[in-house]
Amino acid sequence: MSILKYHKIDSQRFGLVIYRARLEEIDATSLLNQILENNVDTAIIRIPTVNLSQLNRLEKTAMPFIVADTLAYYTKDLTNKKPRELQHKELTLKRAGQADHEALNAIVKETFGSYVNHYRINPFFDNQSVTEGYQDWVRSYAEDNDERICWLVKRGEEVIGFATFNFQSEGKCKGILYGVLPSERGKGVFRDIMRYAENYAMEREGVTSMQTTTQIENIAVQKLWTSEDYTLSNTSNTIHIDALLTKSVFDNFTVPVTIHGHDSDTPKVSNRHVLKQINWQFDFKQNIITRNHRFVNIEYMHVDVEYQLHFSFPTGSKGLLRVTDKEGKTYMLVYFDLRHFVA
Repeated sequence: MSILKYHKIDSQRFGLVIYRARLEEIDATSLLNQILENNVDTAIIRIPTVNLSQLNRLEKTAMPFIVADTLAYYTKDLTNKKPRELQHKELTLKRAGQADHEALNAIVKETFGSYVNHYRINPFFDNQSVTEGYQDWVRSYAEDNDERICWLVKRGEEVIGFATFNFQSEGKCKGILYGVLPSERGKGVFRDIMRYAENYAMEREGVTSMQTTTQIENIAVQKLWTSEDYTLSNTSNTIHIDALLTKSVFDNFTVPVTIHGHDSDTPKVSNRHVLKQINWQFDFKQNIITRNHRFVNIEYMHVDVEYQLHFSFPTGSKGLLRVTDKEGKTYMLVYFDLRHFVA
């Protein structure tokens, strides 16, 4: 059964083949096989923080990965709670619709234009596209849908913040994304946003709890939630596996190779023969030094069998070799660094 699922929106936004999954445990072999089968550039997985020690399973595969963030999840029981007054009487929270998309784009850019999340941690994701992703996400809540709601926070005619919530899970109101102008922070505006959402949730039939999430480093937000009777329920980590099987900034090229000898049916010997080919293609033919070779051994290579060596370049300083047979089955990946134009 497939664990990873293709994420069309992220793939189109960043120009990469991106798959995602939420896992309880890491099965590195299964992940590797699915990455190869689907030519994945980046696999984004989330695992409970209590299972973070399982990352050593990924290390054994040699696939490049980064721990991109830690998320903290908070909940609040709304049962038998009463509505509470807002501190700022002059604030209005207006239900946003399509006519407000331009205003939302502006406030999201100002509040989240430099916000660090797991997308911004990954060097292969364009920073401007991350901001546009936030804008798309928030606008999707400003539609005619009572299960997905966006409010513009206004003081008079000035938009000073926004908030998005969904009611798609039975009995739950989930806070998704919030933003308050830097000039308005520390004044209790965000507290009023949360109280307004809670009051609204309690008016809806069947809603018994609030849930919300933030990056673990957002201490001020978590202190506020704690003071408002939210409790930490769990944490999770986002992992980016950057296999980069299709991304290349230079032209790809493929060369055939056949291993001759009697002792090649071990990873060690296969690696030696492949490394010799890498050195020939770059160090000798192009005067480019390769180093820091990281081998992902998938299947043994055999003598007197022709293999295809597919070279690509995820960045100008990084190379990837994918070794396949004539049927396209992958036997090995090799990630390496490049140092160009050595005299």
